[in-house]
Amino acid sequence: MEKGDQTKKKILDTGFGLASKIGLECLSIGSMAISLEMSKSGLFAHFKSKENLQLAVMEHAAHIFNKDVISPALKAPAGIPRIQKMMDKWVEWTINLSGGCIFVAAAAEYSDRPGKVRDAIREQHDLWIDCLNRIAHSAIKVGDFKEDSDCNLFAFQMYSLILGFFLYHNSMGDKKSKQMLQSSFQHLIDSYKT
Repeated sequence: MEKGDQTKKKILDTGFGLASKIGLECLSIGSMAISLEMSKSGLFAHFKSKENLQLAVMEHAAHIFNKDVISPALKAPAGIPRIQKMMDKWVEWTINLSGGCIFVAAAAEYSDRPGKVRDAIREQHDLWIDCLNRIAHSAIKVGDFKEDSDCNLFAFQMYSLILGFFLYHNSMGDKKSKQMLQSSFQHLIDSYKT
């Protein structure tokens, strides 16, 4: 990796960590320059604007999420094992965050603010919902889920469980959140099983 690429990766890793703690909206060239002990002009040369920085950090976070959650899950056998792996890796991701979930926070921050950042957030959420929908279809295909299962509903329910877990675990500090998630997840799987 060349020095410029190493610098950019360091910037994006730092941006991901900061956005997790202070929110994407608070992420700026100035706050990043202070955290990285870089000049504002040096940082500006990489991104040209706050919005480009935020978009790059979101894209970097999505890359990390795909590497840590989606890819390992898709390597599991199709059906319930793949769905279980997805849930396990997503919970692990949530627990290991140094702050809050950048995607959940950014979705709330930008929900009523049109623009490129909100569009990128929505696109990423749509991709994950589509992924959950596809793994539900694969569960039907291998005979783990009933043939008439509503895959869109399953994707909504699984995503809702993760969001609820995130809120209970990270925001409210509920010590039983993981146990409640596992119980809720098992009820969800049981309701779709053949």
